[in-house]
Amino acid sequence: MVHTHGEDDRQRAIWDGNRSVLLLLTTLFLLWFIFHMGIPLLNKSVAHGIHITVALIFALTCAWNMFHTPSHGKGYRKAHRVSGWCAMMAGTVTLFTGVTILVQFADVLPRANKIVFCITGTLQIILQLTGLYMIRILRKPSLHRKTMTVMFYTSLLMPAVNRFPDMIGWEHAGSAWTFGTMPLGALLAFFAILFQEMALQAEGKQAGNSDAGSSEDA
Repeated sequence: MVHTHGEDDRQRAIWDGNRSVLLLLTTLFLLWFIFHMGIPLLNKSVAHGIHITVALIFALTCAWNMFHTPSHGKGYRKAHRVSGWCAMMAGTVTLFTGVTILVQFADVLPRANKIVFCITGTLQIILQLTGLYMIRILRKPSLHRKTMTVMFYTSLLMPAVNRFPDMIGWEHAGSAWTFGTMPLGALLAFFAILFQEMALQAEGKQAGNSDAGSSEDA
């Protein structure tokens, strides 16, 4: 979380972030999933209520930190740091309440869904810890950014994609759909990182600094 190299402190307008159709569609899809599938389950159990609430916080804080990065101005550096820690705490609570739900309702959830949820949950905590290590210990903002991008498009998005057939009433999707969600998440993460790096390079050229974004903190 060290800010160095004295990058331009001009503050961007709040709407002038890292505009990405993929980020917009993913965020809207996550919100649809949380409200469409989650709200009706708020009172099903304490674990459900907490899980859905913190999942919403997790999704919004991660999306915000991808839309506005620290290079966008001093205010955004502070906001990025605060929302980043909120995301890490919300993600941890989401994980543990998700495990609680899996245990409590093990007889109801399909086996394939439980396997995917376990995979995405394990991947999530690994990526969270890796992202923290990259920025807090190694001081590698670029690797931190890539790690968090992968987490967003796999651990956050894939559980929602996994439940997409339920969201539209498609009863015959089968386990092939369930297990196909992880490769889809990896593909989306690859393109998201590619677009991010292209945007950062363009921003660096425009600012006359080929190392744009290298001093971003978390």
